[in-house]
Amino acid sequence: MKKYRLTNNAEDYLKTGMEKIEVLDFDGAYSDFTIAIEMDSSNAEAYYRRGLLLGKELHKYSKAIKDFTKAIKLKSDFAEAYYDRGVTYRILDDLANSCADWHRAKELGYQDAEALIEKYCRKSE
Repeated sequence: MKKYRLTNNAEDYLKTGMEKIEVLDFDGAYSDFTIAIEMDSSNAEAYYRRGLLLGKELHKYSKAIKDFTKAIKLKSDFAEAYYDRGVTYRILDDLANSCADWHRAKELGYQDAEALIEKYCRKSE
């Protein structure tokens, strides 16, 4: 088991949170991302990473959307957050919001969004 050093730095908690995901310690990762946010509430990356964890691993989609939205409010050009929020909206069958987010991600240069736009959005536009 890897030992993590105690720190007073939000970036360190963000890093250890990502390391904990790699070893499937989702509770520990959630805790570390939350501590990073508490230490630096303007850290868009911490909200984004916690959103990914909430959506992909913990299946708490509404909470994931809230974290992605906060990340986007903090960093309006956060293409990956738009993309992953769109994926989460799709899981919740909210195609209108999915397509809007994927289009925004593509506008910001996130090319992976194009495949999802083609698959889900072209028919509804």
